[in-house]
Amino acid sequence: MRVGVNVHLLSTTHTGIQHYIRALVPEIATQATSHEIVLYGEPVQLPVPAGERVRWVPASRPLRSGAQRVLWEQTVLPRLLRRDGVNVFFSPAFVLPILWGGAGVVTVHDLNFEVSPETIHPVRRAYLRRITRWSAQRARKVIAISQSTASDIVRLYSVPSQNLVVIPYGLDAMFNPENARALEPMVRQRYSLPGRFLLFVGTLEPRKNLPRLLEAYALARRQTNLPPLVLAGAPGWQHERILAQARWLSIERHILFAGYIPREHLPGVYASASALLYPSLYEGFGLPPLEAMGCGTPVLASNTSAMPEVVGDGGILIDPRDVQKIADGILRITLDEMLRQQVIKRGLERAKLFRWDEVAEHTLRVLEEAYSPSSAR
Repeated sequence: MRVGVNVHLLSTTHTGIQHYIRALVPEIATQATSHEIVLYGEPVQLPVPAGERVRWVPASRPLRSGAQRVLWEQTVLPRLLRRDGVNVFFSPAFVLPILWGGAGVVTVHDLNFEVSPETIHPVRRAYLRRITRWSAQRARKVIAISQSTASDIVRLYSVPSQNLVVIPYGLDAMFNPENARALEPMVRQRYSLPGRFLLFVGTLEPRKNLPRLLEAYALARRQTNLPPLVLAGAPGWQHERILAQARWLSIERHILFAGYIPREHLPGVYASASALLYPSLYEGFGLPPLEAMGCGTPVLASNTSAMPEVVGDGGILIDPRDVQKIADGILRITLDEMLRQQVIKRGLERAKLFRWDEVAEHTLRVLEEAYSPSSAR
């Protein structure tokens, strides 16, 4: 079986989807000993096996803009797939080429652009709505990264449940207490982190619910002298509103904007934090809570979308639309030491359930099923 994989997003900005591709593809390439893997996109450093089983087919020119990527994905890529005799095409991120008539498998990470459309840029929202619906209905198999996302796909796109497979993310081995503690002194110095602090990790954008988090933090500070709140993430759509709200709430001197932190430094940042606060409105999965649990950091997360599937009993779950409940959760996870230790212990055990080698094994099985003539519609 010859599997074509669209990896062009590896050359774009760092996102959870990019990490999914970077973590999953090498594992698939290692396990697929009887198959050939063809990677389409600009070659990047990726620990894939050397030899004829895995090869790159680069884009003819760098794909810098979203428009360039869409044009390449929908016109050039399907021609390459046909030329190379690909049996199954795997799209790790939402989109199948409309001009590809062969077997296709697509991973849908979330339907935020359907569930919370106001939190997505209108142009991106319009494109994703159309192409994701078509891709999910056209694919022989659809991989959802959580049961929550799978339910959204069935409900909103009428995809038959037998065509859906739930395969959650894995957790990178570097997110463990030993590595996290070893990195802690370096990251404290590099990012000028305070002695104690609360932490948010993620893109600064509306769906992360940062306005309510800041409001809840300000509310909790009225009851006790909380440590500062560090926001670690790249500026996203409408991030200016977050800066303005911190000033409006008169808490700007207690809020530290750390900017984007490279993934390899995150374990040390988690280890340095008193707790991770993640009251996101909607997540297809939610990597930061899992990463924090793996490092032994207490987690406060939403009780909506995929968060309960990821966190389970390994953290405190709250209603992300209720500012008072977020504030109460912040106080509990900061001040109740017995609860903190219980959450840390349960979180470490919970994190062990998520493994990339198992994700790859299940994904490879789905690709093989899609290649089977019996799966053709």
